[in-house]
Amino acid sequence: MKHVLILTRNVLSEESLIQQLHYLNYEVLCSAHLIQPLEDGKILPVISYFKIVIISETISDNEAVNILPTLNSYGLVVIRAGESPSPDEKRMWKENGILHWINKLPSVKELREGLAEAAIILEEKIGNKDHFKSFSTKHVIPLHAGNLRSVYMNFTKSQKNIFDRLLWAQNQETILSRKDLCDYLWNDGMTNSNLSQLSCLIQKIRNKFKQCGLPYDVITTVWGKGYELNEEFYQCWLMEEQEMSLQKNV
Repeated sequence: MKHVLILTRNVLSEESLIQQLHYLNYEVLCSAHLIQPLEDGKILPVISYFKIVIISETISDNEAVNILPTLNSYGLVVIRAGESPSPDEKRMWKENGILHWINKLPSVKELREGLAEAAIILEEKIGNKDHFKSFSTKHVIPLHAGNLRSVYMNFTKSQKNIFDRLLWAQNQETILSRKDLCDYLWNDGMTNSNLSQLSCLIQKIRNKFKQCGLPYDVITTVWGKGYELNEEFYQCWLMEEQEMSLQKNV
């Protein structure tokens, strides 16, 4: 199965495209959360899991220009969704790394042939792939549906509450303070006893995920601010959820 990353500002607007890609036996991650890190030039190892990236028409041209340098460092097939530009504009975009275009709502045939053509263009363009940065995939979790979820299902109620709140905060792009977590978990809020118990619960969550082979701490301590999920882990969690959802619909 091939893997496609859709970058979008509105995940719901991509439902039709996602269904078509699933029909063509592509595994899909649709993300709005990755746009800002890519604009900031951050290297995200999880992206090395993909060979095809579709930039949605919900992303502006300026945003596309900002994220392309980072995407190009991975040697990906980058496709732009939306109306095909003029020849001059197309030449400029190809110089920036967009190799192909697809209609907003392509037919299955158009999508299939467009993806195949983009892959051919990439092979012809890169020829010798040595000039691309090499990213180790050893830190990318193999996505066998349920790997991470099975760990979660063995959490205690308190551990699940903490993890669910951290997932919520990651989606909101915010850091959870220790006070916020204590207030969320216990009626008496942030006491010395609850702070000690919180630290213990956080460590147990980390250890349970480490036991399944993760090479890093799932929960990052942001000194003076609180806790957040490791970004690479969060993206793997989202991918696994999408894979499980796909299998349920088969």
